[in-house]
Amino acid sequence: MSSIVYGALDVHKKSITACLICTETGEVVSDEVPNERERLLRAVRRWSKHGELRLCYEASGAGFVIKRWLDAEGVSCEVIAPSLIPKAPGDRVKTDKRDAHKLANLYRAGVLHAVRVPDREEETVRALVRLREDITRDMTRSKNRILKYLATLGFYYTEGKNWTQKHRNWLRGLSLEPIQRLIVDTHLEGLDALVSRRQGIDRRIEEIAQSEPYKQKVQRLMSLRGIGLYSAMVLVTEIGDACRFAKAPQLMSYFGLVPREDSSGDSRRTGKITKAGSSRARWILTEAAWNQQSKPGNCERLRKHWQSQPGAVVAIAKKAEKRLHDKYWKVLSRKDRKTAVTAVAREMAGFVWAILTLEVA
Repeated sequence: MSSIVYGALDVHKKSITACLICTETGEVVSDEVPNERERLLRAVRRWSKHGELRLCYEASGAGFVIKRWLDAEGVSCEVIAPSLIPKAPGDRVKTDKRDAHKLANLYRAGVLHAVRVPDREEETVRALVRLREDITRDMTRSKNRILKYLATLGFYYTEGKNWTQKHRNWLRGLSLEPIQRLIVDTHLEGLDALVSRRQGIDRRIEEIAQSEPYKQKVQRLMSLRGIGLYSAMVLVTEIGDACRFAKAPQLMSYFGLVPREDSSGDSRRTGKITKAGSSRARWILTEAAWNQQSKPGNCERLRKHWQSQPGAVVAIAKKAEKRLHDKYWKVLSRKDRKTAVTAVAREMAGFVWAILTLEVA
């Protein structure tokens, strides 16, 4: 039986630095190869002469491409969560070779945590949903540019909210010099193009949400107050397989909604939430939490939607509606609104887990 060789890859855009540790002899092998599929696989075949390879690398902008290359070659490879890698406070020297060696040692010791790797289709859908958020952010920037430029000219809209049809008519009716009008119209054309793109993406996301394997999960999550189709798609694509979380608090921690803690001996100190994991899912739950202020049972959309859902799902949704409403006002009685919303968002993650892991016959 061949010996096991633990290895770590320090991946960059143009190069990959590798460190291999042979468990039988203790030999340490370092290598550097270009970040190209054929060159990497050629090196892997060379490394295999030392024993059975078990490789890893940190999750980064490299994505999961390298893991898929190695999986196709039959080589074991895991993608490691960077935020959970132990770091020594006194280690102040950082090089690619040292990083790979340190990661290989930690991987061999079994103290690293692997991330879940989505399949290609799941990763593509998640990228599409994230693209919608990126475009929305670009739209906000375009709107701010227009308003700030007009402010430098002394124009302020005071007849209502910005970006309504009335506001757009006001923009078109401003008395501007030719160059000033060119600047404003150029920004408006860019904004309109972004709006059109987002509408197209919304239609595509809606089509995907109506297909398998997303339809049932999305419809279930829409049973919760404050969760619409897009919000549900964000949660589904960011969570992946909810059953990998044994308990609801694990999902709360995955979204970074649990408080930080620094306890030692008899002292216990908690702080703000960790903000680890997906900021997108955390933002969606926080936005949904603001909807829990109003009394339960007065949402017509939910009442209609519940008619198409299994009784067990509706029971969870009704329980969530009452509990989250009570939670908000209870926390608000002794804390500020932001703290109350964060507490509700954390609790809401538990109901999301309950709905997604529910088995309905």
